[in-house]
Amino acid sequence: MSFASTSIQSSSLLFSTRSSSSFKKTTNPKSSARRSSLKVSASAEADAAKIKVTDVKETLGRGFILVDIRSPEEVAETGSKFSWEKIPIAAMDDEGNPMSNPNFLALIKNKFPNSMSRILLACDDGTFRSELAHKLITQKLGYSQVKIIEGGIDAYIEFQPLTKEDKIKVRMVAQAGNDLSMLVSGVDTRQAGQKLY
Repeated sequence: MSFASTSIQSSSLLFSTRSSSSFKKTTNPKSSARRSSLKVSASAEADAAKIKVTDVKETLGRGFILVDIRSPEEVAETGSKFSWEKIPIAAMDDEGNPMSNPNFLALIKNKFPNSMSRILLACDDGTFRSELAHKLITQKLGYSQVKIIEGGIDAYIEFQPLTKEDKIKVRMVAQAGNDLSMLVSGVDTRQAGQKLY
């Protein structure tokens, strides 16, 4: 998967924040208070959306799909299950600088076209990137069924280590079987003596 070619420093990636003093200089106290209350409410929403690693299996059983938002390098380092959707929110360039994935929301929207889709987010430690992805998906796309694994993939793999079978993608193979045309229509439409397989 290719990312934008422009490199963004970690302080200015999606991780940038202004100091509270710069808000005070450029805005009035009422709007500054509103901004801080919005930050607190977004953080509170992300905290409320967190689930424990012991509840991941049950959550997946209720129809949630785990979306691994780690960089491809992190995924290669620890491994992942074939059933996890891998949509990185950011990655590292050749010099080791973080760069955002400008297609993150478009990829989420493409994979999960319904705003009621059940998404379980996980980064390495379940903190900043997961909270940022939760905020973007819920606020920009309006999705309502988005959860975060508390402790991230690292905690989940520690609790439930990956096995060799987890990494194998099961493929269905086309196999010849019985002709079911008579069951479907109730009348055998084959000509006498014709062999179909």
